[in-house]
Amino acid sequence: MKLKLDLHPIYNDSRAIDLALRGIMDEAIEKRITEVEIITGIGSGQLKRAVLRFLDQPELKSIYHRVEKDGDNWGRLFVHFRWERLQMAKAVAAVAEKENYVCFCCGTEVSVVVSAVTLQEEGPETRMVECPSCGSPNRLTISANRQGQVKILAASGYES
Repeated sequence: MKLKLDLHPIYNDSRAIDLALRGIMDEAIEKRITEVEIITGIGSGQLKRAVLRFLDQPELKSIYHRVEKDGDNWGRLFVHFRWERLQMAKAVAAVAEKENYVCFCCGTEVSVVVSAVTLQEEGPETRMVECPSCGSPNRLTISANRQGQVKILAASGYES
């Protein structure tokens, strides 16, 4: 089975593009689709590069098998999936969500991508993230409880 996503109508709205891409990937996982066709159009190639950057995120790369650029039509990409049992289990576990934390320095709410399932299996994670608003380094301690609720604690990332 195959899904198709045409990005022409929303080519200049990056938020809508991100939502459409996330939606089609979620639907492909849910329905165990083997191929997703993404139409970016020929244009300048900027939209195609944005889609490839989106697909290059680590949490997404573990979900699909490969990305194919159409040799006959430069304005389209194919995302291929293989749904063996083991890969399906990994894909469901690897689906990440955005969680928010508050910057220790300026109090700005910032989003970070996490996977509650991975946190439950592997334990708490520590990660350094720079606040996009003030530029301060935040040392995040990210954990998940048994119900899958994610908890993020932000502290100063400056060395003392």
